[in-house]
Amino acid sequence: MSCNSCPPFGGYKFPSCFQRYGGISNKKNPGNVQTLHSLAHNVMPKFYDGVELDYYHRLAPNKFISAAWVLSHVRPAGFRFGGLYTFRVLDDFMLTPTIVGDIHPTTLAANLNILYYPFKPLRMEAVLQKPGEDTPVETQYTIEWTRPSDTWTANLYNVRNENGRCTLSVMRSITQHWAIGGELLLEWNEPKKLMTDLAFAARYSHHHYSFAATVSRQGLDVSYWQRIHPQIQMANLLAWNRSTRKTIATICYQWNFWNCAVHGMIDSDALVGFMWTKYLSHLPLQMGFSVVMSLPTDRFAFGMRFVLDPSGLRRGD
Repeated sequence: MSCNSCPPFGGYKFPSCFQRYGGISNKKNPGNVQTLHSLAHNVMPKFYDGVELDYYHRLAPNKFISAAWVLSHVRPAGFRFGGLYTFRVLDDFMLTPTIVGDIHPTTLAANLNILYYPFKPLRMEAVLQKPGEDTPVETQYTIEWTRPSDTWTANLYNVRNENGRCTLSVMRSITQHWAIGGELLLEWNEPKKLMTDLAFAARYSHHHYSFAATVSRQGLDVSYWQRIHPQIQMANLLAWNRSTRKTIATICYQWNFWNCAVHGMIDSDALVGFMWTKYLSHLPLQMGFSVVMSLPTDRFAFGMRFVLDPSGLRRGD
């Protein structure tokens, strides 16, 4: 299948693979509550900070190594190396568990991601992050059950006896275009003190546009995404916080060309941003830069990223 309007891979995470399930259903799976606004968020620019150099090399279909060097005032600077390894390969299909990780050799800061599908509809994932030698490990565990028309998800964040946070959510398609859901938040800072909150979510979608909203006691989030041209996408986002009484509205776009992609945005705080990514035809190199500027303060940030991949892994080949 060819898609001339598909954008080049810009160093982001690929969407989840399509799954086949037995039975018949005239409703589509709505995904989970966490990805309700993903269509609009994917249009927004992903700003770089400083200079970043990435290298990827495929050793086999199920494993590759990576290295990165970052010079930044915001992100941890220095050199990191890591890779990805999938334990089982059946014909042309990679079967989980899959392990992705990297480490900073100087500070020993490390990231580890383990993904496992014991059954087709069941996803189990663990994300571990160690910022430094003297800091505790930050953890996130996910268990997700996917059916033809609904998704049940449980997330555990830094769960300990003294403190922690847990979310339980469900998203269900009620028609071909409508999906509704809810999320229960459980948070505790002391062993006997439990705080709860409830959020509701809804989405109305067609193949070329989508409207989504989430509401809780803490605030409101609304997003609208539309494909106005085979190569152009537009998105609008609105966020209101009840405690701060602050509202932020954002307009963003994405324009895909045959070998590059352009992203732009402007919000109600007069923050303007732009991102450009391109594949070089004569070198296995993807390059990109971004600029974000605050008009009221006349301050801006500029970043660049270079991805060298001789094996063509980042192109999805």
